[in-house]
Amino acid sequence: MLVTQEPNLRNFWYAVMPMAELVDTPKPFMLLGQKIVLWRDENGEPAALEDRCCHRSAKLSRGTVKNGCVVCPYHAWEFAPSGACVHMPQLSERKVPANYKVQAYLCQQRYGYAWVCLGEPVYSIPDFPEAINPAFRQIHCFNETWNTSSPRVIENELDMGHFAVVHKGTIGNPDVALPLTYELNDTSSTSLHLCSEISVRTVGQQQKNTRSKVEVTSRVMNVNWFAPFIIRLQLTYPSGLQHVIINHPTPIDDGRIQVLQFHFRDDKDSDVSVEELISFER
Repeated sequence: MLVTQEPNLRNFWYAVMPMAELVDTPKPFMLLGQKIVLWRDENGEPAALEDRCCHRSAKLSRGTVKNGCVVCPYHAWEFAPSGACVHMPQLSERKVPANYKVQAYLCQQRYGYAWVCLGEPVYSIPDFPEAINPAFRQIHCFNETWNTSSPRVIENELDMGHFAVVHKGTIGNPDVALPLTYELNDTSSTSLHLCSEISVRTVGQQQKNTRSKVEVTSRVMNVNWFAPFIIRLQLTYPSGLQHVIINHPTPIDDGRIQVLQFHFRDDKDSDVSVEELISFER
């Protein structure tokens, strides 16, 4: 599947980068083969435009931010989040023509990330109730480029048979090749729900991660897939621990993705550090 050749994929929200990366300067990103520039407006909210000045095609991501606008590095034209050019230093006595503008894209922040939609959204960014539950802490895990495709990652997330092989040295049980249970249901035209019990091993750090005093033999995995490329994976352990993983393989182009992954855990009083969890997850 060549994601850049599927126009319908433009009509979904994609997490593109942590808000923490949008500080003082504009940042470039490529989404579904489209070059975009992101920055914070005067209210601190993320904004996104095509990364190409309408004047001489200079990359706006190489410019600066001024009064909530992105400033072109070539002639210092200033563009608002709407895409309109609002100031040209070369014009002293007349208004900026209304047709001097750059393609703007929908952009908003959720869960500490900037999300972008290139077209008309089919539905809103999914709600994860753990984000507003005071019992849970959020852990930002991955934000890196992988040389693979988004559909491959989603396929892997729904494959319960690979744990015994790929993860046999950590959480998979090589003696039990298949999941103990597997139930897959359509929840809407744009989502699926999978519930599966997996035979696991809990040794070393994993036993600490799961608050287990004895070895755990299985875990229940509730997986929600949201079209096209968002996975919510809820792991429930006998100790009562809820560990929720949000995995979002954002498509850069046909051969690369930006993996943005974050966790929610109902263990704010835990002695398991963020560094330990991220290290084990990796």
